Amino acid sequence: MRRPRALAALVPAFAVCLVLGTSSLAAEAAVPAAKAPVCAGKTKGKAIKAIKAAFDKVLNGSSGLTLDQKFAYVQGSEDPAFNAVLVDIANKNQAMLVTTSVKVNKVTCSGKKSADVDFDLVLAGQVAAGLAPAGNAVLDGKTWKMGSLTVCNLFALADPTLIESGPCATIVSGG
Repeated sequence: MRRPRALAALVPAFAVCLVLGTSSLAAEAAVPAAKAPVCAGKTKGKAIKAIKAAFDKVLNGSSGLTLDQKFAYVQGSEDPAFNAVLVDIANKNQAMLVTTSVKVNKVTCSGKKSADVDFDLVLAGQVAAGLAPAGNAVLDGKTWKMGSLTVCNLFALADPTLIESGPCATIVSGG
């Protein structure tokens, strides 16, 4: 079973993606659309593109975005306790994440402001098919974001203690 070895690389890879970046894309990342596309009707296609872009912004280690710019696309990252978890993991693993990216396979709208996301992590150019848990995205204000549940589940693959207490425990339990 190749899963345990691949899991050991997951959290570091995800964390580096969150940490790396420069301000070269700051303007693009900081300016959401005037009116966010909902995941239904005529704007469904635009919503799916925005969801894929949000996953890329968070998980692409070579995007050039700063940590704060990446966090702008993670649901709940404005919560100080959750933000502290994100920052801690990112800082501990920043050296490994530069070679991580994401391949979004399918986005399925589950409501006007929510979607299920099937994705694979790409580690050092190799697709790690089946490694990433099921993902979700939410429309938060005018911005599509990677769901906090997705982030916690990614972290839990390599460190299950992260969902035993603290903000991820609350998120995973639906609280």
